[in-house]
Amino acid sequence: MAREAGQFLLTCTTGFEEISAAEAEELGAHPVELREGRVIVEGGARLMYRLNAWARTIHRVLLLVGRFRVEDLRDVRDAGSGIDCGIIGHGRTFAVRSERSGVHPFTSMDVASTVGSAVLAACSGTRVDLEDPDVIIRADVVGPELFLSIDTTGESLHIREWRRFNHPSSIKPSLASALIRLSGWRGDSLLDAFAGGATIPIEAALRWMGRRVHERRDYAYRRLPIYDPAAEEEERGSDPSPLPVPPRAGEIVGVEVKPKYYEGALKNLDASGTSGIVRMILGDSLRWRPERRFRFVVTNPPYGVRSGGRKRVAGLYRRFASRLPEILEPGGIAVAVTTEHRQMAEALSSAGLRVLEVRKGRHGRLWVGAVKAALV
Repeated sequence: MAREAGQFLLTCTTGFEEISAAEAEELGAHPVELREGRVIVEGGARLMYRLNAWARTIHRVLLLVGRFRVEDLRDVRDAGSGIDCGIIGHGRTFAVRSERSGVHPFTSMDVASTVGSAVLAACSGTRVDLEDPDVIIRADVVGPELFLSIDTTGESLHIREWRRFNHPSSIKPSLASALIRLSGWRGDSLLDAFAGGATIPIEAALRWMGRRVHERRDYAYRRLPIYDPAAEEEERGSDPSPLPVPPRAGEIVGVEVKPKYYEGALKNLDASGTSGIVRMILGDSLRWRPERRFRFVVTNPPYGVRSGGRKRVAGLYRRFASRLPEILEPGGIAVAVTTEHRQMAEALSSAGLRVLEVRKGRHGRLWVGAVKAALV
C-alpha cells in the first residue's frame, strides 16, 4: 500500500520546537505549524524513514491522519470512526495511547477507550492488543483539538542504545542535541565543562561522524501496511545533511570531576564508538588549565537540591563564568542549561560575555532555561 505526501506530527522537547523544526527542515521536511512539544511538518512517505534515522532532537515521528475540534466524548467517537482503516490493515491488532494538555470533561483513558471502540466498530477484522500491537494509534488532545496519528517510531528516539551508564542527573540526548544546535556548532572545537556521562560530547561526535541516531532497533513503521523496505534502506544509507568539516580527533572534550562518573562516561564513549573523537578528562573544570581554547562550550552544569541549594549554585556559576574568557576563543559561544538560568545569565554577563538568548523549556518535570552567550 503506497502513501503519497502527507503530514507528520513530531514530538520534541517543550520550548525547543523551533530547533526541532529547523532540524526537520534540514532533513527535507516542510514545517507548517509549531505547538507545545510538537512540530507539524509536510513531506513524502519516505520522510518517516529519514526522520526516524537521522533526527536527533525529535522523540517520535507520528503519521498525522486527522485533527478535530472536540468538546466531549461524542466528538472523540466521531473522529475515531472516520479513521482510514487501510493504514491499520485487515486482521491487524492495535492499541490507542492518549495524552491530554488542557482542561476537559474527560480523561486520557476515556479518550483512548472511546477511540478504540470507534475503530473496532469501523474497521472490521481488527483486534485490540494492549501489550504488543501491530499498530499504535495516538489520540492526543491539545486544548480544543484532537490529533489522531499513527506511531511510526515505537520506543522514543531519545532513548539511545549507546547509553550504558546513566548519570543521576543525566540530560536527555535529544535535549543535548538541541543545545548543540542552539549554539550554532557545525563541526568545530567543543567543550563540555560538566560532562557527567558524556551525553553532550557523544551527541556532537555522532553528528560529526554522520552516524544514525540508532543502529539497531525495531521501528513501529515496519509493522504498517505502508512499509517499504527498499525505501527504508535508501533513506538510512547515508547522512542526508552532513557537516561541512570532517571529524577530527580531540576536538570534542569533556571534563568530569568525579571518578565514578568519569568511568561511566568512558563506557558510553566505548559503546557509542566515539572514543576516537571525544577526549574525556578527569578533573575539575573550575581549576583545569586547558592547552587550547575552544570555539564552543555546551554544558549541563549542576543545579537543584543535589548541588547544595541556590546560594552554592550561584557561586559555582560565577566561578564557571569567570573561566570562560580563558577557555573560549574570541567570539566563542557558550550554552548552559539549568533551572537557575537567571543566575547563570547574571554570572555570564558579569564575566564579560554578552547574553544572546535564554530559551526556556522542559526537561522531564523541570522547567529549565538554556542560556546562550558570546565572548565579545
